[in-house]
Amino acid sequence: MNETVQCNTKRAAGVITTAAFVSIIIYSLVVSLPLILINDVIDTFSLEGTDEGLMGALTSFGFLLSIFFVVIIQGRAQKVTVLIVAAAAQAIVLAFCGFSPTFLLFCIGCTFIGFSGGFIDTFSNSTIVDVRRQESAKYLGFLHGLFGVGSLLSPIVLVWALYHTDWRGVHYALAIVSLLVVVFIFLITRGVVNKSETATIQEKLVKKADVIAHLRVKHNIALALAGFFAMFTISCVLIWFVRYMTLRYDAAELGALSISVYWICSTINRFLFSGFFKRAPMLFFSLGAFLSGVFLLIGIVSGNPVVLCVMMGAFGFCSGHFVPILVSECAIGYEGQTTLTTSFIMFVMCLSRIAAPIMMAFISTHITVNYSMMLPVASAIAVVFCGWFASKTKTTP
Repeated sequence: MNETVQCNTKRAAGVITTAAFVSIIIYSLVVSLPLILINDVIDTFSLEGTDEGLMGALTSFGFLLSIFFVVIIQGRAQKVTVLIVAAAAQAIVLAFCGFSPTFLLFCIGCTFIGFSGGFIDTFSNSTIVDVRRQESAKYLGFLHGLFGVGSLLSPIVLVWALYHTDWRGVHYALAIVSLLVVVFIFLITRGVVNKSETATIQEKLVKKADVIAHLRVKHNIALALAGFFAMFTISCVLIWFVRYMTLRYDAAELGALSISVYWICSTINRFLFSGFFKRAPMLFFSLGAFLSGVFLLIGIVSGNPVVLCVMMGAFGFCSGHFVPILVSECAIGYEGQTTLTTSFIMFVMCLSRIAAPIMMAFISTHITVNYSMMLPVASAIAVVFCGWFASKTKTTP
């Protein structure tokens, strides 16, 4: 490879990486909308019962639905182009949600927010794997670290925005920001990608045989199970923690603070340890799961909300590397099919995000809230074994 091609490749990789980073930061703000605006939306539409949870549920459903279309698109469109189109669609749908005069239209908008977000999330991850093949775990850690930064800042940003406008205005503001992101990505990537053939990998079209072959590999199934239980563990804690702290300790504010502590420590993990353990990443993954379960258990049995808050930080620090390692590992040996491998992992993890709140609510209602937090502890144990099994079944496809 001559010096000119090397320069073009390096520049293209940097530009595409920047595009993925910017996209994921805005996406992290959009993902936080159901968490921050839910009370205002409920009041506006006078919602009751299960309708109160539809905003978040339909967003997750839209994300799940997008995975099927992501696989179909593989090999048919350039990934940067998909990112731009998805960000533009996200802006349009955000504006639609802000305008929606009825709850039915708002629900449709929420579904399509999740749908566009699925493309942004999946293609941001697979693009990083493509352009940073030698250091994918490291740069995926940065990507998810930036998502953590966005998740940490989003409550502050969105609550500040609510002081100056209503929830509709927040949607309009994010729509404008998303449009600015579209323009930014278009301008910085224009003409750069095509200058280097090695900057992105041209993926082949996905056939039914490819999916079946992927599912027949034990290592892929082990990674999928590890991804399911890892995301299930994290989702159970994040979704239910404030509720748990409220019912058991009457400490809702400390519960919210604990979530921030989690994101701070998780983000630190992603920036520090991504790509650090290259020799045995899945064993490092399992070690993190074991320590996550231990620290969470210590916090629960302590009976002290302050101790539990501290343990939430330890939990985040030990589990922050879960997703970057999984996305990186599932792509090894599948160059030219990273959209398929990434979407497969994302699909499985999305299923766990849907199942987690239902299971936590069931245990809290039919057994007791005191035992509800034991579910993520049990799930963390499952992650340990799945990660260990994945490390023992690694094969070349």
